[in-house]
Amino acid sequence: MKRTKITILFLILAQLAFGQIHVQVQWGTESITLGKSYAYGKDSISFDQLKLYLTDFQFEGSTRKAIKVGAHLIDLESPESMNLFPEFSTGNYRTMSFQFGLDSSYHVSESVTGDLDPLKGMYWAWNSGYIQFKCTGKSTRIPTDDRLFEYHLGGYRKPNETMVHVTIEMKGDILVLDLKPFFEKDAQLEQVQRIMIPSPLAKSYCQSIAYHFYSK
Repeated sequence: MKRTKITILFLILAQLAFGQIHVQVQWGTESITLGKSYAYGKDSISFDQLKLYLTDFQFEGSTRKAIKVGAHLIDLESPESMNLFPEFSTGNYRTMSFQFGLDSSYHVSESVTGDLDPLKGMYWAWNSGYIQFKCTGKSTRIPTDDRLFEYHLGGYRKPNETMVHVTIEMKGDILVLDLKPFFEKDAQLEQVQRIMIPSPLAKSYCQSIAYHFYSK
C-alpha cells in the first residue's frame, strides 16, 4: 500500500513538473552562451547574436488538442523570451507542432506589435518581410581577416519561402534547437559568410536547421 501511494505521488509530481515550454539553443550538449567559443572540428566558433521566430504551436494528446496562435521571438540576449506559455501545462500531450518562421499572413499583416515590432531588429521591408533566423558571430574556419559571419535567413515569397513546419514527440518541457550539426554538415562558412536577403540558400539553410529541433 505504501509503495502504491509513493508511485501515485511521483506520477502527480511528474505531471505538475511537466509545465511551460522552455527553449534552449545548444551546441551539441552545451547551451549556447553569446560570446563563448565552442569547438568546431579543428576550429572554433562563437555567436554574437542569435534570434529566431517560432509561431502557431499545436499540442496533441490521445484525447485532446490545444492550439496556441501567435509569434514568439526567441532571443538569446533576452532570457524571458526562452519561456513560452507560462500558464499552460503540457503534461497531457504527446506531440508538439509549430512553425519555424512566419507564414505569409504575418509578413503582410498591419499588426506589428509585441514580438513582431520592427524595433526588434527582425524586419527587412514590406517586400521582403521578416528575418526568420538571425545568427552572427566569428569562426576561425572563415578565411577572412575579420572571421565574421552573418546569417539573416528569411523570405515568404515563392520560390524562396523559408518557413518550415515542425512536429516532434514531447519527452519533456524543454524544446531544444541544436545548431552544431547544421554548422558541421550544412553551413558553408568557408565559401559563404553573409546571407542578407531571401534566396535559395537561405531556404535550404532554414530547412536544414528545422531538422534539429527536439524535446527533452
